[in-house]
Amino acid sequence: MGGTVLHVNAVGLMAAIEENLDRGLKARPFVVAREGAVRAVVLDLSPEAHREGVRRGMMLSLALRRVPGLVVRQPRPERYRAADETMWRIGMSFSPLVEKAGKGHLFIDLAGTSRINGSPEDATQKIRMRIMEETGITPSFALASNKTVSKVATRVFRPGGFVALLPHEEGTLVRLQPVELLPGVGPVLRDRLSLLDIEDIGGLADLGVFEARAIGPRGPDLVARARGIDDSPVNPEPPERRCLRDAVVLEPDTAESEILRLHLARLSATLGFAARRENLGVRKVAISLDYSDGRSVSSSLRLARLLTRDDEIAEASWTAAQRAVGRRVRVRRLAVELSEFGAAGPELDLFEPALSKSARLQSALDRVHGKYGFPALTPCVFLSAGLMLPSGPGGGA
Repeated sequence: MGGTVLHVNAVGLMAAIEENLDRGLKARPFVVAREGAVRAVVLDLSPEAHREGVRRGMMLSLALRRVPGLVVRQPRPERYRAADETMWRIGMSFSPLVEKAGKGHLFIDLAGTSRINGSPEDATQKIRMRIMEETGITPSFALASNKTVSKVATRVFRPGGFVALLPHEEGTLVRLQPVELLPGVGPVLRDRLSLLDIEDIGGLADLGVFEARAIGPRGPDLVARARGIDDSPVNPEPPERRCLRDAVVLEPDTAESEILRLHLARLSATLGFAARRENLGVRKVAISLDYSDGRSVSSSLRLARLLTRDDEIAEASWTAAQRAVGRRVRVRRLAVELSEFGAAGPELDLFEPALSKSARLQSALDRVHGKYGFPALTPCVFLSAGLMLPSGPGGGA
């Protein structure tokens, strides 16, 4: 029996929609970017532009120099959101277990639906036809026993392919692929693995326990996934309904605003790191304070855009806390909750300019935390106040 976990991968969603809206773009190199914006970057691109050396995230000015006559289309976020919602709605008509995994990406668990939809293979073909009819795009589809294998397979059989893997076929397919096709392996880790002469997923799968730990804190999990082991379920709860929370008991109780602000920054750092590991940004920050006399107050702040950096989350937390603090009584316990998450992938550039110095610094800090553990780098302001960063947040997304 084959797998029942379907991954739908609409690679180049923005470019595909633009091509559907203007058939004159077919077979031409073009990009989606905010032409005229300061430091505009390439948000998406056609396969022809990719073959000419253009890459997502590249400065638009560089792309135009590299490909004379390159066509530029302004982004239309409302169109992309509509297509993404249509794909999700179609998936939900075949199974209640549909997980949004970023713009143009879905996981659908088809287990137990054969009496209604037919075999998983037949259901996939029906989903494929409906998406093509209602959106005009042709995603890649892969059926496998788990999310990791199905996602690797859609990256192999794109664009527009379909494969249904049997259990004995999964390991062979995954092992032979370049290591960067494994979810969780980005450019930094790929380069590190290349130094170890690991170029394909099979080489990563062959690492022992000690060697896996040497890669970093997530090394053992990454090796397990390279072996095709992934027990994570298809999570139908959308990111905007998930939450992360953490709290600290103050010793001693305090009413000093600077100390409270430092603790908020510390909690924001741990929660922000946890959110970024799931490729999520936050739109809502909630604060709760327990006073030494037993009373409690809370406040929340809903944000106009996704926040991903620690300093942004800390500032939002402090703003919410200032709304809550209205008593000259010492605080015993302080809690922060992040919610209303959204995918913090390349689509974020639809609303934000190119990476700032702060964003690049945040990325560098995350790499250190990921490799050596969260307490490896502690801001001096925390040390001066006697605060140490914990190993991770107390809540889960």
